[in-house]
Amino acid sequence: MAPAWLKFLISALILASGCACAWRYLRSAEGGGQASPLRGHRPWRRVGAGICLVLAIMFVLGANLIDIPDRPRVYGAFWLVMLGLLLWLCGLALKDLHYTRRLLAEARARHAAAGASGTGPAPASTELKP
Repeated sequence: MAPAWLKFLISALILASGCACAWRYLRSAEGGGQASPLRGHRPWRRVGAGICLVLAIMFVLGANLIDIPDRPRVYGAFWLVMLGLLLWLCGLALKDLHYTRRLLAEARARHAAAGASGTGPAPASTELKP
């Protein structure tokens, strides 16, 4: 059995990393203060940030409060919910990847069209409707 201080330290690190992940995810949803042609409106990033926070909190609670011998069904249901949230987060990441690739392809096409017509560089805005 691990000492109490080690359990507390690991729990604090997990919560801190979950909060940092959520904060970074929200920052990238707002553009992070950087002007990027691939920065579009991505409302699913806010959902992903919320899921990151919920996963971090649930992981700490599940690891510290739920015992297998006492409540095996609750234990199994709890970790199935965790797995479901993790899969949902992976689905949001794949959606974001697809959206980013589509934005990049459109920006490249616009740049190629502007270069071929001799009008100069393509406009910086690449906003898409999700």
